[in-house]
Amino acid sequence: MVAFLAKIEHGCLILRDAGSDDDVSDWDPTSSNWYQEGSSLIFSVQAGVDGPVECEVWKSAPPTVLPAKLFEASLPCASGWLVLHDANEYARMQFLGFRDSVICSVMVDDLQFPSQVQILLSAEGK
Repeated sequence: MVAFLAKIEHGCLILRDAGSDDDVSDWDPTSSNWYQEGSSLIFSVQAGVDGPVECEVWKSAPPTVLPAKLFEASLPCASGWLVLHDANEYARMQFLGFRDSVICSVMVDDLQFPSQVQILLSAEGK
């Protein structure tokens, strides 16, 4: 497990393959709380003005899973490394992912304005 606690200025986090240059700027947060373009995902979290966001990344089942699933998606991961960051990259974490593709389940404490986020990663097909 890797984790951070940070104020997220624009109220969104981006999870992407470390080698990805896919653009998620077409995302409309008023129509969907997440968006995927190629090997990049963007999703809503609580804005920094409302307080910090606690974020955990797990490759195994956490002892306690948050109550709501924001989304689940398959993310191509050609480099084998994933990066999680905010739009300005003030909060940024890079970690070993799974080669080829990874299933990302994002669990939250609140579907509208999550202040707690768990990203559960598993290898495609497992």
